[in-house]
Amino acid sequence: MSEENIKLILGYDLGSELHDAWRAPRKLEDGTYEPRIKKSKDEDWNLAHLTDEVDIANTDFKDLPSNWQEENLEAGKTAINLVFDQLMSGKSLSAEEIEELSSAVHDAWIERNSWVLDDPENIQGKPYQELPEEEKAKDRDHITQAISKVEDYKSGLIDLDELKEKYNINVEKSKTM
Repeated sequence: MSEENIKLILGYDLGSELHDAWRAPRKLEDGTYEPRIKKSKDEDWNLAHLTDEVDIANTDFKDLPSNWQEENLEAGKTAINLVFDQLMSGKSLSAEEIEELSSAVHDAWIERNSWVLDDPENIQGKPYQELPEEEKAKDRDHITQAISKVEDYKSGLIDLDELKEKYNINVEKSKTM
């Protein structure tokens, strides 16, 4: 399987974990989550579910409409791409490098969500170095989770075919890594 396909699959899995991390604080005693109803722009999903509304908190990542998977998927792919080559070559990342990559995660998020720049009061639109520690920790978590995922893959603990099936990912087989 090609390196790009490996990164894609790992990015999907990380995106799913990021969705779970987002909804975790919403968990209720009965095991469900405090609802968060949003509109779906995914016409195929809407037809299959006979609605254009989705409770994103009570829906697993793999079952979300594509427009609600997109942000976590892009965040996961960004983080995997930032760490993959270095970790696969046997190198580790220093605390300083993790901070630099966390800043890159934040920059990529702003690029995908440029609306945040329209509100000078919105702290998320600030450069990484100006963020409060709580906000930096979110970006840092993306990198540390990506490191863990790539290390698990490298150690043979991740079954890519299982993940392809879980997320219904269609990738071409390749003789390269």
